[in-house]
Amino acid sequence: MRNPVLAGLAALALGCLAPACASFRPPDIPNPIAAAKTPEHKAIALIETYAVILEEATDLVANPNTPNAVRQALAAAERAATPSIDLLRIAFGAHLRAQADWQAAQTKDRTTIERASAVLAIAAVRLAEAVDQARAPVAALQRLIQKENPA
Repeated sequence: MRNPVLAGLAALALGCLAPACASFRPPDIPNPIAAAKTPEHKAIALIETYAVILEEATDLVANPNTPNAVRQALAAAERAATPSIDLLRIAFGAHLRAQADWQAAQTKDRTTIERASAVLAIAAVRLAEAVDQARAPVAALQRLIQKENPA
């Protein structure tokens, strides 16, 4: 047997919430690579985006309905993107080490601080270059997957 008071409260709650739910719009989530502002954030966004794209490519290749031409195109795009992401990972690691060394050098003498600053500046330039080099091949792989597997 249903409780008429609870049934009435449930109906009232649904009546009040329905308009709010109908007008709810999820927030626009920007492309993480485009939203990133610093070279560090751009590197993280590219590396993580590549991981997601690679997973999608793997699923497409594993699908028996995927044509061989698409599989070959995905393999070629992956071969182009992976070395740039590997280089980006190396540059990102070097940048993190240079930042840590710079932080540690702040309590040392001036020469040590200057050396650490120079190394950090070089690492930052190399990281920015690696980000720039990785963008195009990752974007090409992403476009190919979006073409074959529209969301």
